[in-house]
Amino acid sequence: MSDARTQPAQVAGALPLGGYYLLHFAGIGIVLPFLPAYLRSLELSRAQIGWLLAMSPLLSLMAPPVWGRLADLTGRSDRVLSVTALGASLGFLPLLAARSFPLLAATCFAYAVFASSITTLADSLTFRRVEVVGGSYSRLRLFGSLGFVLSSTAFGFLVAQVDARAVWAPLGLMFASFAWSLSIRSPSTPSPGVSPLAGLALLRERDIALLLASTALHWIASAPYHGSFAIHVGELGLPPSVVGMGAGLGVVAEIVVLFVYPGTFGRMQPRHVLSLSFAATGVRWLLMSFLSSGPALVLVQVLHGLTFGAFYTASVSSLSRRAPAQLRASGQALFAAVTFGVGGLIGYPAAGAGFDALGGHRLFAVAAALELLPALLVLRVRPPSEVVIRST
Repeated sequence: MSDARTQPAQVAGALPLGGYYLLHFAGIGIVLPFLPAYLRSLELSRAQIGWLLAMSPLLSLMAPPVWGRLADLTGRSDRVLSVTALGASLGFLPLLAARSFPLLAATCFAYAVFASSITTLADSLTFRRVEVVGGSYSRLRLFGSLGFVLSSTAFGFLVAQVDARAVWAPLGLMFASFAWSLSIRSPSTPSPGVSPLAGLALLRERDIALLLASTALHWIASAPYHGSFAIHVGELGLPPSVVGMGAGLGVVAEIVVLFVYPGTFGRMQPRHVLSLSFAATGVRWLLMSFLSSGPALVLVQVLHGLTFGAFYTASVSSLSRRAPAQLRASGQALFAAVTFGVGGLIGYPAAGAGFDALGGHRLFAVAAALELLPALLVLRVRPPSEVVIRST
């Protein structure tokens, strides 16, 4: 009877987190695939666009550990999440008027100070909730994937060309996600006795270091897609709907992976899930290195379910099991700093310069070869000594 009574409360408590994921990633669903093309419409070079996109990973090296540490110290990850959501919205706002490269760089920097930490804070809240009341991280996180696929697909079909609407639409969703974040309540407790550098000390653990090295390499190899796919599609003479449909199909596959993860991938060791993900990603980039038709480019994005869905869930759940409970937010921030920070800071500028030097097809061929490194490296990660939790 107790389970029957608590289930409605659990479902109700999950709604704020699920709704936040939905709105937050709906904004990202427009920014990630379409902002590079909007920046290109401002007559910026591909290399300049690469540096602008590198602002987010640059700040991921510094901002998530700071915000994560504040969340651990205060025990109020929910309020810290609201602050970063509002800051990201205000930081993105000047893109409506910015045209010169210096002003665009300053705007992207201000936005990234806050936006680079949002997902890690939301994930730490979700893992804490799963520990306290049960449930599944991956099935809450799939609401984010749902928001992404709805917004990216709709935007791709509704616009004939990428223009300022690529700023207006996600900006509205950002402010909506901030308003929604005020409904989230955190079950966390403060941990003031822990050193501010304790999160960085996790890197001394051999297996955590290997895990993060492999995820960073994977993100470097993914930079040509995240930073140049819309530009690549445009230079092939294909319409923006190809970008929207490709992103949409990819995230539909991601939703499927997140839904079945507890009963399928959750039974595997995370290192095996990650190795499979990296190998599948290499196949995806290899196929993209010679495809030129719209339908083919859309269909190959179905591998995104493994490229991101399985990769992200296995990574954050593995790190969550390895980090001490009092460093939950700091541990997730470390994952963001190394993976999206170091990986993106290297990957985005390299992808921009590589596109100029090699062209889209050859750049994806290089990315496919690079994916072999993390696929092999992650197999050296040993499973944690503690009992594996099946809730993710």
